Amino acid sequence: MIIDERTYTIQPGLIDKYLKSHFEQALPIMREYLGEPFGYFLTETGDLNQFVHLWRFDDMADRERRRAAMYKDPRWLSYRATTGAAGLVQHQHNRILRAIDIPEGP
Repeated sequence: MIIDERTYTIQPGLIDKYLKSHFEQALPIMREYLGEPFGYFLTETGDLNQFVHLWRFDDMADRERRRAAMYKDPRWLSYRATTGAAGLVQHQHNRILRAIDIPEGP
């Protein structure tokens, strides 16, 4: 299993506007292709104004296949273009986290 961790730094004061757009437009499309998000979070300490979402995939091939299909959907491309033009996102940072086995306790 891998987790795709996606962190978006949003312009100060605009996180609610960004989230409204994301939940109404992006999330329904993402659910079609990526399934349910593993988790959605907002930062409370450290770098603020960040929206973090996590997506679970079986492996990199699963991730690539599902994301490639989503990027062929004109609704997704339109959402990305609109969001980019709105200037709400200052920065994006993505990481792939690989699951490891946890040793059993005593």
